[in-house]
Amino acid sequence: MDARLEKIEKSEAYIEIEVDAETLEVGLEKAFRKVVQQVNIPGFRKGKVPREFLEAHFGKEILYEDAMEFVVPDAYEQALIDLEIDAIAKPEVEIGDIQSGQPLKIKVKVAVKPEVELGQLEGLEVSIPALKVSEADVDKQMEDMRSHYAQLVIKTDTPSELGDTVTIDFVGLIDGVPFEGGTGEDYPLELGSNTFIPGFEEQLIGLKVGETIDVKVKFPEAYHAEDLAGQDAVFQTMVVKIEHRELRTLDDEFAQEVSNFETIEELRNDARENLIKTNQYRQDGVKKKEVLARAMEQCRIDIAPAVVEMQFQTLLSQFEQRIEAQGIGLDQYFEMTKSNLNEFKQDMLPEAERNAKTNFMLEKIIEEKGFDLTDEEVDKQIEEIAGQMGVELDQARQNLEGVMDKVRYNMKVDKAIQYLVDNAVITETEIAAEVADQEGELGE
Repeated sequence: MDARLEKIEKSEAYIEIEVDAETLEVGLEKAFRKVVQQVNIPGFRKGKVPREFLEAHFGKEILYEDAMEFVVPDAYEQALIDLEIDAIAKPEVEIGDIQSGQPLKIKVKVAVKPEVELGQLEGLEVSIPALKVSEADVDKQMEDMRSHYAQLVIKTDTPSELGDTVTIDFVGLIDGVPFEGGTGEDYPLELGSNTFIPGFEEQLIGLKVGETIDVKVKFPEAYHAEDLAGQDAVFQTMVVKIEHRELRTLDDEFAQEVSNFETIEELRNDARENLIKTNQYRQDGVKKKEVLARAMEQCRIDIAPAVVEMQFQTLLSQFEQRIEAQGIGLDQYFEMTKSNLNEFKQDMLPEAERNAKTNFMLEKIIEEKGFDLTDEEVDKQIEEIAGQMGVELDQARQNLEGVMDKVRYNMKVDKAIQYLVDNAVITETEIAAEVADQEGELGE
């Protein structure tokens, strides 16, 4: 076998491989031994057909596809070794004419690790939102806690109001005919939660237990069930039960019941500290994201389309896992959003390319700065992972045996990012927290 590197262009290696006739013949013979077990020819027992008769009966081409499965992968792997090429993606392979007794020519295009030209790493100017904790923020946190620990009190003679949970029986009708999925019994619905069809919950306000009402609604045009979208419907509804959320008084007794603190002031101070920590975590996330973006602007990297495709597949897999955790399949998601895989891919490709380039940039920073790990740092990381997994330290070490190289590399990546942060010029700007969430995807 002979292999020649034609060129490397835009992080793609173009390779020409010539497989000698003897090696090709070995592949054809292996293919024959596989194929002969699968064919039936009158007059021969299965597996006993001579190769010459098989080729004469079906044509020599019957062996070619299987022969390539034996010949091409080995030839490709050997070419990478001989040419000292570090391939990082699935290759594109073009196979020449196959003729028994003649050499086989193969052309390969494969992505390789790109050349990375780092730009400015120190003094990167970054602006982040100044997230201050106000007393109003603490008040809201306390009210949220108060709401969380509210007691449900059953109403018997008083009407429902916003915030109550009503338990209802209902039958949905379109043009007087019940429709599939429109019937429910003992269904709990919090008034004001906006979890039902728009306009439904408001019509239940002011009703008492045992009362009935015809709730008239219109399904949204973008409703996930196409046969119901845009349809007018009537829900014959009866109120079975009404529960009112009775809020507790924010006093020392409340603090003692819901926490380890003795006074409400201590609980309030703890809430304030938690908000400060949360904001710090969010700011740290923005810092890292922004310094990476600034460093990438200074960096020059050409990556192959195959690498972007690999990164997209990773993003797609992660997205599928997230929606499956919510009980939604990918096809169902596309149906609900009236989109498709191709549109989703076009939207995600810029992020996939950005992620791929960032990974290569960080790898180059680690190499140039010589970031390494001490045994103490690794041990501390394993201890943290053990705590997150809820297992003993020895068990965590055992669980991580097969992935310690990845753990170590990720630790080096964290060092590289922190280096950029530590050496950046960071200023804080006063903007609303909601805007910061939208613009900076805080903490992600």
